Amino acid sequence: MVVLVIGGLYNIPGLDKQFFPTPVVDRISIAMPFPGASPREVEEQICVRIEEAIHDLDGIKEIRSTASDGMGQVIVEALTGYPTQRLTNEIKTRVDAITTFPTDAERPVVTELIYRHMLGIVALAGELDEWELKELGETLRDDLARQPWISVVDLVSPRRYEVSVNVSELDLRRHNLSFDDVVRAIQSASLNLPAGAIKGIDGDIRVQTRGQAYYREDFERIVLLTARDGTQIYLGEVATIDDGFEDVDTVTRFDGMPGHGLFAYVTTNPDVVQSSRVINEWVAKQTPNLPEGATLSFWRDAAVPFKGRVETLLKNGLGGLLLVFLVLVLFLRPAVAVWVSVGIAVAFLGAFFLLPYTGVGLNMISLFAFLLVLGIVVDDAIIVGESIHTVQTRGVESESAALSGVREVFKPVLFAVISTMVFFAPMMFMPGEWAHAARGIPVVVLLVLMFSLVECLWILPAHLSRLGPEQPATTPLLKRLEDWRHRCAEGLVSFARTRYRPFLQWALQHHMLVAGFFLVMLSLSIAFYGGGWLRSAFFPRINSDFVEAKIVMPEGGSFSQSELVMQRVVDAAEALKIDWNQRPEYEDAPAIGSILGRANDNEVEVTIATVSEGVDTEAFALELRSDSGSLSEAKEVRMDYTIRDPGKPIRLVLASRKVEDLEAMAKDVREALLSYPGVFDVSDSFDSPRDELVLELKPAAETLGVGLADVARQVRQAFYGAEAQRIPRGREDVKVMVRYPEVERLAIANLSDMYIRTPGGGEVPFEAVATYRVEAGYQKLERLDRLRTLEVEADVEANGPPPRAIVQSVFRDYLPKWQQQYPDLFVNLDGELQEEIEFRQATVRLMALAMMVIYALMAVAFRSYWQPLLILTAVPFGLMGAIFGHMILGWQVSMFSIMGVTACAGVVVNDNLVLIDRINRLREEGTELVTALLQAGEDRFRPIILTSLTTFVGLLPIMSETSVQAQFLIPMVTSLSFGVLFATGVTLVLVPALYLIAEDARALRARWLGGKDDSPALSNPAS
Repeated sequence: MVVLVIGGLYNIPGLDKQFFPTPVVDRISIAMPFPGASPREVEEQICVRIEEAIHDLDGIKEIRSTASDGMGQVIVEALTGYPTQRLTNEIKTRVDAITTFPTDAERPVVTELIYRHMLGIVALAGELDEWELKELGETLRDDLARQPWISVVDLVSPRRYEVSVNVSELDLRRHNLSFDDVVRAIQSASLNLPAGAIKGIDGDIRVQTRGQAYYREDFERIVLLTARDGTQIYLGEVATIDDGFEDVDTVTRFDGMPGHGLFAYVTTNPDVVQSSRVINEWVAKQTPNLPEGATLSFWRDAAVPFKGRVETLLKNGLGGLLLVFLVLVLFLRPAVAVWVSVGIAVAFLGAFFLLPYTGVGLNMISLFAFLLVLGIVVDDAIIVGESIHTVQTRGVESESAALSGVREVFKPVLFAVISTMVFFAPMMFMPGEWAHAARGIPVVVLLVLMFSLVECLWILPAHLSRLGPEQPATTPLLKRLEDWRHRCAEGLVSFARTRYRPFLQWALQHHMLVAGFFLVMLSLSIAFYGGGWLRSAFFPRINSDFVEAKIVMPEGGSFSQSELVMQRVVDAAEALKIDWNQRPEYEDAPAIGSILGRANDNEVEVTIATVSEGVDTEAFALELRSDSGSLSEAKEVRMDYTIRDPGKPIRLVLASRKVEDLEAMAKDVREALLSYPGVFDVSDSFDSPRDELVLELKPAAETLGVGLADVARQVRQAFYGAEAQRIPRGREDVKVMVRYPEVERLAIANLSDMYIRTPGGGEVPFEAVATYRVEAGYQKLERLDRLRTLEVEADVEANGPPPRAIVQSVFRDYLPKWQQQYPDLFVNLDGELQEEIEFRQATVRLMALAMMVIYALMAVAFRSYWQPLLILTAVPFGLMGAIFGHMILGWQVSMFSIMGVTACAGVVVNDNLVLIDRINRLREEGTELVTALLQAGEDRFRPIILTSLTTFVGLLPIMSETSVQAQFLIPMVTSLSFGVLFATGVTLVLVPALYLIAEDARALRARWLGGKDDSPALSNPAS
């Protein structure tokens, strides 16, 4: 025991500390920029070629592709358990072997996606110009990344540097130049080139050419032309050179000032408490050295919610432990209650002793697992302690009583712990990245149960064997407390003898009626759940400590419109900040802190951080949405206030080889979904088309020797730009782009004014050799498993029908007609609902496997084929209790609810096991069947009630917790506590009735066989 205590205390400080465990991503990204290309070109020339190259690799679950302006990205999801590093290498080999990528495309980047724990955001803001702000941000980023307990720091939102050489059409014609001439002049003059070495007598002398241009002044001095008389024309005389930033519209404002975010992450061995301390000290140290007008502030500190959740769990855990101890003291000898409670601490510290070697750290899930197992781990100690206590009350000497008490319950206790561990084990193999993150629950429970078995069978008896006879109290107060305890303990025994035993006798006399009643209740609970009385959500909505407004603007819209929308939301947030901070409940600390706004071409994000604990971010999000106005110019508006935004509950993916079928089908699906009551905000991923100019060559071009490639290349150079070179400057490579000035790239008329250079050195008007037509193009193209896709999403009102029922109805009533109308159509579920279905299917499969293992173990232990079935009857009735518990408390059924049912299954069989073991012992002694059932029920009434009561009251504090930090834990606790509570009645009433029904069936079978009883289950009294 001392080794476990010391080892556990020693390892606790070294455990990883993070808010949420690391989910398994199992995805590989292939990103390939294709500057200036449309989504259609990116799809055809990038995405399709990558898909065809990799689709037949082993270990791939699905392939998703997205083609947008100038960028193609393919996301490959690996099969669960397949080595992602191996798959990444195989994909990289296949992609590198592709030789047909466009020459203007950049190299593909293949990376294995890894989850990084965000520690917080250091906001840099100030009224500085863009150049100063970025340089300061990069300096601070590099310094912060060097600090201990921090792995990576990303500087978010600054534009990349770019040198833009702007040459007008007039200047090109005046000097008889082309864009190719300008590019060649830059490339030939701006370079550094090593030229070897001169091997002299005194040593080698390196020869270097240093002519690289780095800044605007350097480029302006590049010689562009030299006249016959020797006159030189410099680049700065012909072109306007802008040494600034790339032509991308983006803005970030922090508390109304321009700013950037330093996003701090940790990848291995996270300790958010230490990281938070380091960042806060770093901010305090850097602040005095900032330029005038610049500020640094640390917000979204991951340590704040971590500490709050830990405090909540510890408070409820200690409260649960106290309640368990009080229950034990009421019905057991105080010394026994103390040693049983000490056993809980020993089992917990034993788990901490081995926890570092399992890959599980301290987080909300693992800490909750300790709280969850609090009421479970005490069950075995109660059974052993109560058995020893009962033998001691008969006057048996302490050491002999300890041996006798342990021997009497050794088998049921051993198999009870094993069965509980078997039921928890499947949680380690649940599918899904967040279900995998919850593997800390079974790991902790298995470790605690393993050490609790050691503690209750070896350590606890050793302590109880040294207890002498109970001594009477010496003071009046203690005497009154002792008398009260005796009355409670004797009252429970008396209740079992005078109330429970007669009721059980009545139940045995009407055993068919009792079995029918329980079966009806079970059927009702299943009907309540299946009929939609209980709503479900795969991952519960867990309130975060900040609110994030995510607004999607139409593709191709003006940036000024995005800025106006951002400012409108920021203004609404500022007004709400003043209102909320003046409320009485936030006198000591403000409710709302800083506000961050970001906008680009078609996305707007406004993030509002809270300061005080317990701020209702859901209510704030609803008020912000209302006060922001209609935002009718936006395509989509979402107010996220949770730690994991699940998106809309209904998401259907339509896939087809025919694009026109997708668009028509999306309309049919939207109309079908809107026909259901409670369904609203139905949208699809098809963006409104954006005009595209498609160039075509005129017949006259051939006589001039101008091909379509010449026209396309020169138009691209003029409007997108020709990349002359990339120069290493500071921390990044800076592109040097040659193009028209911005004023000549604003209208279609500029294309008509353009001149095309012919191979012979002449020039002709664009309209003489080419024309164009306007057609609708795509904003973004998505693909799934090598097919073009569209997504249709819908939201459902809180009191509307379950999303699962709506989707089932759509598939049943509409899908057959659609498949006839669109033969190439494929419809799949996606999003949270798909995750939920996969999770439920895996749960059923793993639970069935666990029950088969339990059945086999029990069949061996009891030498019976039917008694294990009696033991397992508690499992479906534990589910019944979980359903009724959710209905009583008004909770949604979530992933954690299902895990709670799995945990409940491992606990509720224990009482059945203890009862049937006692029945078998009485039968072995020759006791008549009904008498054995009655006596076993009376003998095991107290330990069964105590184990169920301690499990329930141990979880009562967290179940009654009102803080938002504990809301996602309560469904699992509800499943376990109410499942155990309802299953207690099953153990004490239904199991004896079923035992008697089985005897009736055996007797009937014996009569059918002519009086011969060859049943292995009942061939001897022990079975």
